[in-house]
Amino acid sequence: MLSAKNKAGEKLMKEGGEAEARKDYDKALESYEKAYTADPKDPAYQMAVRRMRFQAAISHVSLGQKIRAVGNLEESLNEFQKAYATDPSLAIAEQEIRRTKEMIEREKKKPAASAATGTPEDRGLTPSQKAAKEMEAKSASILAIPELKPITRQISTLKMNNQPIKVLYETVGKLAGINVVFDSEIQPPPGGKNTFTVDLSNTTLEEALDYLAIQTRTYWKPLSTNAIFVTNDNVQKRRDFEDYVVKVFYIKNSTLLQELQEISTTVRSVTEIRRAFTYGAQNAILVRGTTDQVALAEKLILDLDKPKAEVVVDIIVMQASRSKARDLAATFTTGGVAGINLPISYGRTASTSPATDTTKAATAVGSVALNGLSKISIGDYSVAVPGALIQALLSDSTTRVLQQPQVRAVDGQKASLRIGDKVPYATGSFGGGLGASVGIGVSPLVSTQFSFAEVGVNVDMVPKIHGRDEVSLHIELEISNVSSYVKIGDISQPVISQKKIAHDIRIREGEVSLLGGLMQVQDSKLVAGLPWLSSLPILGPLFGTHHQDNSDSELLIALIPHIVRAPDYSDANLRTVSAGTDQNVKLNYAPRPEVVAPPPVALPTAPPAGTPAAPAPTALAPEASAPVAGPVRLYFNPPNLQTQLSGVVTVALQIDNASDLFAVPMKLKFDPKILRLSSVKEGNLMGGDGQKINFTENTLNDTGDATVVLNRLPGTGGISGSGALVNLTFQAVGRGTSTVTVSDLTLVNSTSNPIVAASPLLSVVVQ
Repeated sequence: MLSAKNKAGEKLMKEGGEAEARKDYDKALESYEKAYTADPKDPAYQMAVRRMRFQAAISHVSLGQKIRAVGNLEESLNEFQKAYATDPSLAIAEQEIRRTKEMIEREKKKPAASAATGTPEDRGLTPSQKAAKEMEAKSASILAIPELKPITRQISTLKMNNQPIKVLYETVGKLAGINVVFDSEIQPPPGGKNTFTVDLSNTTLEEALDYLAIQTRTYWKPLSTNAIFVTNDNVQKRRDFEDYVVKVFYIKNSTLLQELQEISTTVRSVTEIRRAFTYGAQNAILVRGTTDQVALAEKLILDLDKPKAEVVVDIIVMQASRSKARDLAATFTTGGVAGINLPISYGRTASTSPATDTTKAATAVGSVALNGLSKISIGDYSVAVPGALIQALLSDSTTRVLQQPQVRAVDGQKASLRIGDKVPYATGSFGGGLGASVGIGVSPLVSTQFSFAEVGVNVDMVPKIHGRDEVSLHIELEISNVSSYVKIGDISQPVISQKKIAHDIRIREGEVSLLGGLMQVQDSKLVAGLPWLSSLPILGPLFGTHHQDNSDSELLIALIPHIVRAPDYSDANLRTVSAGTDQNVKLNYAPRPEVVAPPPVALPTAPPAGTPAAPAPTALAPEASAPVAGPVRLYFNPPNLQTQLSGVVTVALQIDNASDLFAVPMKLKFDPKILRLSSVKEGNLMGGDGQKINFTENTLNDTGDATVVLNRLPGTGGISGSGALVNLTFQAVGRGTSTVTVSDLTLVNSTSNPIVAASPLLSVVVQ
């Protein structure tokens, strides 16, 4: 009976494993639970049930979150309840049930109109997600400092004699088409002078206002696109009325927190911004100051945030060796007749390391052992701009290249190169303790402390790049090797041969700099033969062998820098800019180019007498309706639209009760994730009387912006009535609700005076 149960349980476990592989966790849990019921004492069944209960519950939670994200709250609640029923210990299932129920209650309490315009994604937002979205939308709606946009920025001629401050500003405002608002506490400047004489010619609006401000000691700022505010220029008034802005600058090229802080300190000191903070996690600088202070800070950061220059240095470590060997020996033949053999050979040797000198003896009279020579020639090596000396050294068979590393470094930052090994050596020890006191033998390694020496080629370099053609280098180069070992206190210690040089040089890009002076000279003499007789002068070689070896070597280091990134300074970085006075930072900007209207198109002349009259052209658009008494109203027709994904909708921007309308510049703003503006066409009003008009539009669907300008030709006067200004065609590219707004709208009549009208809104719902 027990065997049958085990057999059934194993079958169920296999079925559960197959379901788990298919990620059918509910089915797998069902099979594991049946196996557990068949044999509750089997620990493998218990573990499978516990593991799969958690996995199945988590899968229901994940599925419920995905369903809720698309707005199906009831179905997602069902999934969360399944998860809780599967594993009641899962805390997140209980949390999601409570959160989803709150969201369902929230949707029930919404007004019917609000619920109809909401998107499914909005219904699926949790309270925290909804708050985050509202915060993001509110942050995106924060406006910048108003930018003055007058009807005309050019003032050709203006001359006024003995006029008060208000008359001066109001006259300039009327010429440019802007309104002037004065501080109620404005006073004439000290000194008793209440009137001023102004003579302006060919100036821009900003220049004219600055002239008046200096002369009358006043301060002005834009209140909106068509209005300015004027008050006295003093510390208190600036503190009360001068606008402050906040901006975050993201630094791209600094790699160290110290560099970020240096930029922040520099900007704070030069611009006199009191509030500037660094945020190292995002490599950003946050500033708050006046518009001119922040604009000057932006200019400084653009100048300072530059990629650092970089240099690649070729380091060639060479050893030049020379040796001379002489052997004198006497041998006796078997016949008893003495013969003298004097082989004299001259050979060149090359050491494989700076601390090892090996002489290769000649094998015959006048011959050289070629296997002991380096075969490096100039054809085996190339540098960018080598000098004649390096060519000669590399062509000489007595010179051997020991190392040829290449180091790349950033301007002003240390670069290190290590080629070799770390060799341990003893640096200290402590007492042997009880073992030593009772005479027990203890290994010296047990109580010895070790450190490690870096042996090989070690390079530390700090470059400083001067322009595009010169480099200063502080370089520390060490070449070492283990030449032998000695025993100190029963511990074998390495003897490290070392050649080290520290140098500061300034060389041109591609120029070769040789560092030398690390020389080694070795003289050896060996005498072997009959005692006393082999040491006799002149006759000594007849009674023994004399070997004399003379060698010397020199270590040469060649440095060849190559600038791979030079400092990049543009004309904008090097030019001087005006920054105001000691008390106030004030920037001046170049005048913006005016949009010049194209010349009117010449109309055809009247046909000769007797020519049949051409048929009247068919009207493509209805004429503008006659003017109707009442206020000017600007609106979208229809004001609300609803469409499906990929659908196309058309709406007209209309105006009612226009009088002498001459120009209509405007900007449109929409959500590019939901809508795409595919067409902007001229309406029927501006050219309703048959006159030609200028119509320009620029649409940026990536950012959701469009600029539209309609104006009649000079001399044609304005148009009166009601009708469509433009017809807009949108295509739905994403689900949601997008509000189309009209900003920077300026209705102007033929005398360059503004026409007051409120900007309309359009709501488009994409399902």
